[in-house]
Amino acid sequence: MTWVDTTPCAVLLYALAGSMALVIGVVERHRDGAADRRFWPMFWFATGGLMLVMAAGRASNVSDLLTDIGREQARSGGWYGVRRSLQASVIGAVAASWAMTVAVAVWRVPERRRRYLPIAIVVFTLVCYASVRLISLHQVDALLQHRDVRGVTVGALIEVGLLLLVVAVSAWRFPRANDGSLDKHAAPLVERDAAPPVRG
Repeated sequence: MTWVDTTPCAVLLYALAGSMALVIGVVERHRDGAADRRFWPMFWFATGGLMLVMAAGRASNVSDLLTDIGREQARSGGWYGVRRSLQASVIGAVAASWAMTVAVAVWRVPERRRRYLPIAIVVFTLVCYASVRLISLHQVDALLQHRDVRGVTVGALIEVGLLLLVVAVSAWRFPRANDGSLDKHAAPLVERDAAPPVRG
């Protein structure tokens, strides 16, 4: 299973998740999503764009570059020696933001948008996880990059697991004919073709 812990595997999953989101957005738009308030194709377009951007970043190792830049800034700024306390504070802020955002979303998202809540939570979790990895706190890196399960690092297992969850939830939310959106024009057609009532 060492292939799970490779950049091509992660890039492929990011690209798959992004492509699925874009396809779902196109399908919802063609189902007159602007008129039916249950559908929100722009959500899928934004999600797909985000996943593709993350795929490009993963393929080009942008995270490593940003981490190196941050480390150099810490050295030149004279706060390299206290960086770990700052990194821990930022990670704590990310975790608190995740918990608050998910709680508010579950509580406040209106009924017509709740179909998007599961995928939104999973994608937001993935983004927060990527942020934590980008911060590169030594203790966190030791857990994610130097601990493994059957030859696969913990970090790769979490990332691939979240990406598979994004793909699975997207497939679950894929618009189907029984969503009711295809029946919007059926009633007038049936009503027009119905036989006139028999008068006694």
